[in-house]
Amino acid sequence: MNKICYKCHGNMIEREIAITSGWGEYELEIKGVKAFVCEECGAISLRAEEVKMIEDISRGFAERPESERPDYLNVEETADLLRVSTQTVYNMIKSGRLKGTKFGREWRFLRKNIESLIQPQHAIAARNTSTQSYEEDSSILSGIRKKRNTHE
Repeated sequence: MNKICYKCHGNMIEREIAITSGWGEYELEIKGVKAFVCEECGAISLRAEEVKMIEDISRGFAERPESERPDYLNVEETADLLRVSTQTVYNMIKSGRLKGTKFGREWRFLRKNIESLIQPQHAIAARNTSTQSYEEDSSILSGIRKKRNTHE
């Protein structure tokens, strides 16, 4: 089965190719991936099954046990973990939203600090717990209930 290229409208032929995938500094070459390759421009089109297989393998890398994960991450690994660009990581450093340590020309970040940005530490926001605040909240809610009842 031949397909038409989505870029140049040339003829695409099914072939087995090698795809490079991975996570952070780790890279994996997967050989024998079936893909459609354009004879004109070299564009590649994959079937959904092949994409799913590559995603599953990459996810396996990302979900390694905690003991096998590095404690320190570089800019690229941090960007990958946060799912942002490396420029966003640099912007976060500059604005003070991200704390890192510079070794020579390279930035390093503690994995636990980066993961804490992703996973909120508290499920709810706390507010002043004085009796006065609760009384204020109660009176506000009572006023809302009264308004609803008069409109019904």
